[in-house]
Amino acid sequence: MLPFDRRPWAKTLATVVIACSLTAAVTATYFLYIFQELHIPEITIILLLLLTIVPPNVEIVLRKKKKAEEDPAGLPVHHLGTR
Repeated sequence: MLPFDRRPWAKTLATVVIACSLTAAVTATYFLYIFQELHIPEITIILLLLLTIVPPNVEIVLRKKKKAEEDPAGLPVHHLGTR
């Protein structure tokens, strides 16, 4: 679970993060290729960075909203016991 992943703006932010990550990876790869510095370690680093950033954000984008967990304001419902 990522912080604030149930907020209304979480899907938009996750989409922006995915787009920026992919754009940065393609740009870095192209930049390294142009200067002939694209080797196996650099490719591995770029792929590992994408594997740590993209899947959690894809999960947020594809998540369906559960009505039972949230009230109409979008805040989580807490069940507090009374004594």
